[in-house]
Amino acid sequence: MKKTVLLYNFNEEELPKVKRVLWPLKFFVKPVSTEELALSVGYLTGQTPDSTPKPVPEGSFGKLIVMSGFLNADLDKLLAAMRKVGYSKDVLKAVVTPTNSDWCGPQLYAEVLKEHKVMHRG
Repeated sequence: MKKTVLLYNFNEEELPKVKRVLWPLKFFVKPVSTEELALSVGYLTGQTPDSTPKPVPEGSFGKLIVMSGFLNADLDKLLAAMRKVGYSKDVLKAVVTPTNSDWCGPQLYAEVLKEHKVMHRG
């Protein structure tokens, strides 16, 4: 399976920096366009053939990195590379699973944000 990184809500200035640090790691990097927001993360990473648009939750969402086909070592490399360009805690990260592969990016972001808030309650 191809190691794929989906990038949600990265602007035109940020994308070249992120691509530059991920390219040597041999990850396929795909910025997700506004037109693709309703497509499932499974479809966008090539895991599922279903291109049926999904319901997109209301509201805005922030930066999200979705990884597919990764081993633990790959995850560590990606996180280290993202820290190099200044992204760490302000970007939510998720791995495609059988449970979330049918979700669109905004839905996945909403779920990860809920988990993040529970884990970081002070």
